[in-house]
Amino acid sequence: MKRIATTILIVLFIATTISNSAAAPNGQLDQILNNMQREAAKITTIFANMDQAKRDPNIGGTEKYSGQIFFKHAGKNNDKVRINYVVPRGQTIWIVGDRITLYQEATKTAYISSRKAQASKNSEYAFVATPYTSVPDLKRQYNITHIGDEQGMAKLELTPKSKSSLQKLTLWVDQSTWLPTKYQVVESNNDVTTFTLSNLKVNGVISEGTFKADYPPGTKIVNR
Repeated sequence: MKRIATTILIVLFIATTISNSAAAPNGQLDQILNNMQREAAKITTIFANMDQAKRDPNIGGTEKYSGQIFFKHAGKNNDKVRINYVVPRGQTIWIVGDRITLYQEATKTAYISSRKAQASKNSEYAFVATPYTSVPDLKRQYNITHIGDEQGMAKLELTPKSKSSLQKLTLWVDQSTWLPTKYQVVESNNDVTTFTLSNLKVNGVISEGTFKADYPPGTKIVNR
């Protein structure tokens, strides 16, 4: 379920920018965060291609994954997400409200969990229990700094204020749309996972059926 949690972390960072709370003044960083809030408040749906690469420095090599993300904000406490993996093929994640479902076609198994369950197991994911985490909430949990610009993107670094299995999180924010399009997670064991979003489409039509967990009859259900 750790891979699920990491993916949820990234998806929820998209939702994190959709907040009505004002950030405490902090110069340029505050301006960036406010711009993200302003633009994200207009979003009802997001579609994007996703590439994920995980590097383990202890054994070398990089694991690569790719797929598509569908996101819909249907109202307060009503976020819906679907992730279709192309690599590995046959793996799908649905997040509807608090419920998380991972279906693996190869084993014909559906793993059921929740945001709250993931938050209780991993303190650094505590904000996952709330669909829209405000910037002040993030500031209470992380030290956030603007460490510069890179290819037109504002680069933000978040380090946990308390003991965590993560060393740091880095976001690259497109300053033309004020949406984060690249994320990097460095864990305490020095594993590095990088997510890159491309072909971003905002406020397009995404049907409700997209978010229905449609695994076939006879699927083994495992609750976690």
